[in-house]
Amino acid sequence: MRKLAISWALAAAAVALHGCARDDAAEGEAEEASTKTLAALIAEADGLSTVAGVIGEAGLAQVFDGAASYTLLAPQDSAFEALGEAGEEMRSADQRPAMVAILRDHIVPGYLTPQDIARAVETDDDGSVEMRTMGGHVVTFTGEGEAITVTAEDGATARFAGEALRGSNGAAIPLDGVLRKVGETPTQG
Repeated sequence: MRKLAISWALAAAAVALHGCARDDAAEGEAEEASTKTLAALIAEADGLSTVAGVIGEAGLAQVFDGAASYTLLAPQDSAFEALGEAGEEMRSADQRPAMVAILRDHIVPGYLTPQDIARAVETDDDGSVEMRTMGGHVVTFTGEGEAITVTAEDGATARFAGEALRGSNGAAIPLDGVLRKVGETPTQG
């Protein structure tokens, strides 16, 4: 619970700091956030068409167009393709409710960049940070050299992959995997 409380404090601090102007950008954060909303950035992003489709078809674009800040851990299209037939089935229209539930476990409250998460992992005594997703489950971030890995409660793991999309109201961090073990049914936490 201590780690979860620290994680929420980190998220709150990151949201507060995001609104402050900074003269000196932190290492690796030189690129400014876009004035576009998170929904618009995801819709335009190469390699995130599966996630963009789920967001659009499920009516979640309104959430990512709103004033609240969120961080989406966005599985790349290649992450779904790597699941083979199971990934294909996940993307079918009749699985849309399950995909929405899966996507909720890829969303954390607050505006967090990969650099924010890496700093939190580096400064934690155990080298890991836990956060509760919008789906009610906990994900754990750990560092392995330069890479950040995120692990879901069911043991599924993914790594940060590619440049984060930084919008006016949130961030999307591309992942190389899906935070759900193949064959697992989404549940409320």
